[in-house]
Amino acid sequence: MLTPSGWLLLIGSALLIAAGWVFGSSELLAVGVAGTAVAVLALAYVKVCPPLRAMSRSLKPQQIHVGSECHVQLELANPSRFRAPVLRLADEISFSTKNSMSDFRSPDLLVAPVSSGDRLTVSYRLPTEERGRAITGPLTLTVADPLSMAARHFLVGGKAEALVYPAVVPIKPPPRLPGNTFDAVRRSPMAQSGDELYGLRPFQRGDDPRHIHWRSSAHHDELIVRQFEEFSHTHTTVLLDTRSAPLDAEAGFERFEAMVSAAASICRASLRRGDQTRLTTTADYDSGFGCDSTHLHKIYEHLALVSPDVGSLIGAVERLGREHGGGLVVAVVAEADGTEAGSLTPLGSQFTSKTVVLFAALEQAQAGRLPPTFVPGTTLLPVDEPSGFADAWTMHTASHEESSTPPFPAASTAFDHRP
Repeated sequence: MLTPSGWLLLIGSALLIAAGWVFGSSELLAVGVAGTAVAVLALAYVKVCPPLRAMSRSLKPQQIHVGSECHVQLELANPSRFRAPVLRLADEISFSTKNSMSDFRSPDLLVAPVSSGDRLTVSYRLPTEERGRAITGPLTLTVADPLSMAARHFLVGGKAEALVYPAVVPIKPPPRLPGNTFDAVRRSPMAQSGDELYGLRPFQRGDDPRHIHWRSSAHHDELIVRQFEEFSHTHTTVLLDTRSAPLDAEAGFERFEAMVSAAASICRASLRRGDQTRLTTTADYDSGFGCDSTHLHKIYEHLALVSPDVGSLIGAVERLGREHGGGLVVAVVAEADGTEAGSLTPLGSQFTSKTVVLFAALEQAQAGRLPPTFVPGTTLLPVDEPSGFADAWTMHTASHEESSTPPFPAASTAFDHRP
């Protein structure tokens, strides 16, 4: 089809032909006919030019965090007997979560002429400024004549997708209260001595390499060791507030993204310490407890797609109180008060350590809004700016130095190659 420049040329040529006919000017007629001929030849050119064929499409890596690099690679081929001209490429890109979707096009890429039978690899960086399921394709291929008077568009190739996890910040795990280092102990009735096999667990720095179970390690893509004695560990529960009601229209999106990032960072820090970690939300999601890299990616996948939704904070808290006691609980909330709809009181004494990360302005976290008797034994951590979580959490962990040695003093090497 004609481009805007082509239409202007065609309309101008028609006017010149009409003026030459009316005024009997052969010069105007000649110029008008020449312009019309250029437009017709441009259409013929793009009609016969061979398009390229998309042979393959790949995204590497397919699981990344917000802000990380991800490259889209396209392999194109010229199956015709003629040389392909300079082509313009643009990819359709969409990011989707549970309740939202955004679409845009990649920047245009110019492809040099491709000879008959040759192949060409094109690569560009996928923008990862937002989390969600990123889908690329199909590819829009544009053939234009040398004067850009006519263009023809082709949709080639299929689609490929990647999962963009929320951003994580390097933080320390949630502090344990003195005297509650080990809040749960699993014991095997048959493990009467240190020589009897208790089970399998991820490799921890300092473990005897002779205890590595190679078959299980190959299956899980991380080092797994045999456990010959009782295995003490802590339970850490992270509750994410996904209610849409407390989120204001102006800064709600930015605040919710910061909350999701905070939940992902706390889960990652807890798992790296070796805690049995669990993610729950006010929308009834429950990941269950786990302590390996597979479980961490399960949490990441849910957080990559989570959106503000309906739900009940007090309902989620009551479920936690009924299902599990002991350990640590970290509630990442946008609003909490003493009312029935926003109360954390049911936590009570069910957990040995309780922290509420409140993403609200400082004036909203005063005693009038969150009474000191709100949840006995709870540490309130107000975050007045979405970008201030890391600093607030660092001060929080620094003020609660652990008085006992954790069961796993160093992070597991099994997580070092993971996002």
